[in-house]
Amino acid sequence: MDQDAEVLPARDDVVDRMQREWALLRPDLNFTSLGVIHRLLRASRLILEASDAFLADYGLTRGELDVLSALRRTDEPLNPTTLAQTLLVPRSAITMRLNALKARGLLSRTANPADGRSSLLVLTDTGAALVDEVIPAQLALEDALLTEAPAWVVEGLVDPLRALTSVWEQERGRQAGPSKGRRNGTLGPS
Repeated sequence: MDQDAEVLPARDDVVDRMQREWALLRPDLNFTSLGVIHRLLRASRLILEASDAFLADYGLTRGELDVLSALRRTDEPLNPTTLAQTLLVPRSAITMRLNALKARGLLSRTANPADGRSSLLVLTDTGAALVDEVIPAQLALEDALLTEAPAWVVEGLVDPLRALTSVWEQERGRQAGPSKGRRNGTLGPS
């Protein structure tokens, strides 16, 4: 696709301004990472805001839809720990979501026969029907969020975002316990 055929909006955004302001205050620092990380964070917040507003009509939050979707995509029951790891959320957040979804009859919990300290989670028929109703509408919302950008921009984001998340997920998997290196900006142990 001819990238010149589709013009992007003005290049200056709030993150550009943040970088300029910081550069004036601290010219000794490199703020390149701020440009990437803060745009990812802002994009994430905007997506979650739109998604949560949309899903409120279904009585769901994005976090609850993520739980229901994970259970819908698997043929096997999941335990809460696996679910938390898959969704990259704290176990306490999963517990709160599971309790709310169970109370609404959207999932069931049974004792895990392989581990008495754990439970197994499955969608109820009502939960599966809700996911099957919501997912097409959610995808339409997400498509609408992307329609303002030229197709070549959206397509060009996939591989770089996959590469970033892959590196970060691999590093996260290697970490054991609290990291002493976080103070100096590294992800791993110092």
